[in-house]
Amino acid sequence: MDQKMIASQVIGGSLDAVAREMSATVTRTARSPLFNEAHDFTTGIFDLSGRKSRLVAQAPGCTLHLYAIVGAVDHLIDTFRYDLHPGDILLVNDPYHGGSHSLDWTIVMPVFYNRKPILLPAVRSHMGDNGGPVAGGYNPNSKDIWQDGLRIPPLKIYERGEKRQDVFDLIVANNRLSHWLEGDLDAMIGACKLAASRIQNMLDQYGAEEMVGAMDERITYTERRVRDEIASWPDGTYSAETFADHDFQGNRDIKVKASVTVSGSDLHIDFSDSSPQAEGFINSPLSNTTSFAFVGISTCCDEDIPINEGYMNPVKVTAPLGTVVNPELPAPCGHATACVGAEIAEAVLLAISECAPKRVGVNAHKLPLAYTNGTDEDGNQWVNLNFFGYTGGAGAAYETDGWGLYPAVMTGVTLPSIEMNEIQYPSRVLRHEYVADFTGAGKWRGTPGLDVQIQHLADSSTSVMMAGVRNTTKGFASGQDAPSNHVIVNYGTDEAQDVEETAFALKMPPGGIIQFHRAGGGGWGDPLERDPELVLEDVKNGLVSITAAAKTYGVAISAEDLTIDDEKTKQLRKQ
Repeated sequence: MDQKMIASQVIGGSLDAVAREMSATVTRTARSPLFNEAHDFTTGIFDLSGRKSRLVAQAPGCTLHLYAIVGAVDHLIDTFRYDLHPGDILLVNDPYHGGSHSLDWTIVMPVFYNRKPILLPAVRSHMGDNGGPVAGGYNPNSKDIWQDGLRIPPLKIYERGEKRQDVFDLIVANNRLSHWLEGDLDAMIGACKLAASRIQNMLDQYGAEEMVGAMDERITYTERRVRDEIASWPDGTYSAETFADHDFQGNRDIKVKASVTVSGSDLHIDFSDSSPQAEGFINSPLSNTTSFAFVGISTCCDEDIPINEGYMNPVKVTAPLGTVVNPELPAPCGHATACVGAEIAEAVLLAISECAPKRVGVNAHKLPLAYTNGTDEDGNQWVNLNFFGYTGGAGAAYETDGWGLYPAVMTGVTLPSIEMNEIQYPSRVLRHEYVADFTGAGKWRGTPGLDVQIQHLADSSTSVMMAGVRNTTKGFASGQDAPSNHVIVNYGTDEAQDVEETAFALKMPPGGIIQFHRAGGGGWGDPLERDPELVLEDVKNGLVSITAAAKTYGVAISAEDLTIDDEKTKQLRKQ
C-alpha cells in the first residue's frame, strides 16, 4: 500500500470517527426523543478546498439524508461564501434552499486554517415541530410551502463565536416544542463545535495540504469502486415507473418515472416523464430527489465502500423544474421524505433491475404516517410520531429475505425503547408483532408485516396520511408486490375509523388506540423457486400459513407433524 493510500485511510478513518463522535454527542445531549431515542438525524463532514463543497465523511444515520444534506450545505456556502468567519454557525431548513421538507434542519460550522474555511462539520435533523398551522409539521391540508411550516433561509445563528440571541429566540418562539427545541439545537451546535476542535487538531498535525490530498484519494477510491459496479451492468437505457397513491388533495396515482442510462461507468437518471408538481404536499425538492436516487444507487453497491462525494461523481440526475420531483415555489413539500421519496428510490431500483437484477431489492418506504399530539399536565405540548407503527416494509434482495424492522432508507433510525417511549409520552404499546401471510412472496420473501397497536392515555388528536394502499411496494425479478397498508383510529370502539387516504386531527379520548397493519416488503424472484425448507421454517415461525405455503409457494406441508410432502409439492409446483 503506497503512502497516499495509507494517508487516505488514516485521515479518512479519523474523519469518519469524528462524524460518529458527533452522532454520539447529539444522541446523548439532545432533549427530543426523536434524537435521543429514534436517532432521526445524520452527521457529516464536508470539504471546502474548492469552489463547491464535497462530502468527505458521514456517520450512520437516517439514510434518506444521504445526499440531501449536500444541497443544504451548498446553499449555505453560496450565501455566506464571502462572509464566513471563525466561530460562525449556519442554519437552514427551507426546501427551496437545499432542504428536503421544512422539518429537516441543517446546521453547519466552518473550520478555518490559515484564515481559509477548509472543512465543515454538519448535522441534519428531523425536528419534532416546525411551527405552521399543524403540530408536528405534517399538514395534509397544505396547499403551499408556508402551510408546511416555518421557512428558515440560510442564516447565521452564531457570528464570530457570539450567539445571535435575537435570531435564536425568534426560531424557538415559532415552535410548539420549544422545551425540546432549544436543547436539540444546543446538541447539534455542540456536536459541530466538538468536531471543529477535533478537525483543528488534525489540521495542526497534518496540515491542510496533506488532509486535502488524503480526502482527494479517498473520494477517488470511492468513485472507482462505484464506477466498477456501474461498468459491470450492460449499456443501455432502462425505464420504470411507479405511483404514489394520492397527493392528499384528491389527485390520485402521481407518477414517478425513471429512465436510467448506463454508458460505460457513467449513469444518467432522468425523471423527465414524471407527473407535474402536485397540489398536495408530496412534491420533492431537487435535493430530496437526488438523495433518494443515490439511496437507490448505494443499495446496489458493496457496503464497505466509504460514503463520500465519490458516490455522486459517476451519476447525473435530470429532474425538470415544475415536476413532482423538482417543484417550483411555492409548491408544498412537507411529506416529500416519505412520499414521493419512496417512489423515487423505487423507480430507480425497478429500472436498474432490468440490467442488474441481482443488485436490487430491500427498498420500501411506503409508510402509513399517523402522528399524535396533545398537551402534558404541565402545559407543554407533545408530538408522538408513533415510530413503532412505521416498522416493517423492508423488501427482499438476491439470496436474502427481507430483514430487520426498518427499510433501507431508515436503517440509521433506531427503534425507540418501548419503556422509554412510555415514559416520554402518555402512551402504551399494546402490540408489536409479526403477522402471517402479510408480505411479498418470492424466492426470497420480504420482511413480514406487523400488527401494531398504540394506546394514548390522555386526550389527543391524530392525523393519518396513508400510502402503499393501492400502489404497494414492488417486488423484483418476478417477486410479488407487498400487500396494502391499513390503519384504524380509535380501534375497538364505536368511533373506530378505517382511514382510506387521509384523516386530519381526529380526536381520541383517553385510552384511544391506533392500529397499524404495516405491510411487509416486496419479494425477490419467483415464489415457486423458494427452497421448501425455508417455507417450512416460516410456517413453524408463524410467518406463513400452511394454506399460503401451498397456494403461494407450492409447498405441501402436513398440519399434523409439520413436515413437507415432497410428492404433493412436486405436483403443486408443476400445476
